[in-house]
Amino acid sequence: MEPQQLLQIYLALWLAILGAALGSFLCCAADRGTLPTGRSRCDGCGHTLGARDLIPIFSYIASRGRCRHCGGAIPTRCLTAEVVGAAGFAALGLKFGPSPELVMQLILAALLLLLSLVDWTAYILPDKLLLAAAVNRLVFVLLLREPLEEALPQMALGAFSVSLPLLLLSLVMDALLKKDTLGGGDIKLLFVLGLYLSWLEMLLLLALACVLALLWAAGPGRRRAGGEIPLGPFLAAAWLAVTLFGAPLIQWYLSLLA
Repeated sequence: MEPQQLLQIYLALWLAILGAALGSFLCCAADRGTLPTGRSRCDGCGHTLGARDLIPIFSYIASRGRCRHCGGAIPTRCLTAEVVGAAGFAALGLKFGPSPELVMQLILAALLLLLSLVDWTAYILPDKLLLAAAVNRLVFVLLLREPLEEALPQMALGAFSVSLPLLLLSLVMDALLKKDTLGGGDIKLLFVLGLYLSWLEMLLLLALACVLALLWAAGPGRRRAGGEIPLGPFLAAAWLAVTLFGAPLIQWYLSLLA
């Protein structure tokens, strides 16, 4: 194995640890509606949690998903956030290696994880987080020294390619059905993700997100109260898949049309 490959694997391992810890932190932030401060406590009994209770993933497994003080169930979303954070950060590390682009993608991944957690529980995608994700891309355009005459048109095309048609369709459907048919936050999120992806990648992202949401709705989502399924987490999952595997898949598809 070459030294560069070893370095990427080593980096991915540390990023997995960072992602798991960040996932735990962001889950607390989503639950509390603000950045957590002070010592962590059990939501059920209020007991202060020690170091053995706060090891991402392993503490949940060791305690079998229950508080060791009161026996109350620990929400599974905590474990999910830690696992997703670890897997996502490690995968991005393997994809991009040590580079400024990796930093940009990790920041976006963290923001998308927080957006997904908030959307899953509160059915909202906060504008402040969406703005932070957009600013992150604009800042790295300058840091990466991308030619603005090329980068800005490409970003605009990606941003509007899916979000604008969906906005127009949503307005028409709202008028016909006399109710909201697609959340404005979802359209804003698609606009932001388009700043990072090409228009072809955005089409793939939308298709994949819809498939994931439909599969969830047909399975576990049927038990969700009211039947409402937030789209934000599925858009975030589709973004990660497209970022990791989208380019070669699109090239393969286009080669079939040549």
